[in-house]
Amino acid sequence: MSTPADQRSFEKIYAEVQQFYAEHVHLMDGGSAEEAAATFTEDASLLSPPKVAEPIRGRANLAAGLRRAAQALADEGVTYRRCYSMISVRQRVDGELHVRSYVQVIATRRGGEANLHAMCVCDDVLVREGGSLKVRDRRVIRDDCL
Repeated sequence: MSTPADQRSFEKIYAEVQQFYAEHVHLMDGGSAEEAAATFTEDASLLSPPKVAEPIRGRANLAAGLRRAAQALADEGVTYRRCYSMISVRQRVDGELHVRSYVQVIATRRGGEANLHAMCVCDDVLVREGGSLKVRDRRVIRDDCL
């Protein structure tokens, strides 16, 4: 049985989104602030209450925030692993991808056990820049803040 052309296209897009998040999250969890920030557009916006009350705007500001967060975790001896699941992708006519996913943030203290730090819903707008996907807008809502 053959797959319709539009379905193959969606499958390719979905696989690309999955790969994007795998690389993006590995960079963030690995403390690679500059490289992780490069996965956002230059004018990106990120809102993640309760830690961030106002959106962080711009790649340079995101990189600075990612550096601070990575250093704080390193100082505490904590490793984060973000696990994205239930990824829903909606493509708009203009090519933007609206992606909603559940994110578990697992925190492990050096020598300790892994614990669920947060459960979140992440709403992203992904766009293409130079052939690569980038986050233009991210809104994270923690379940304990609803």
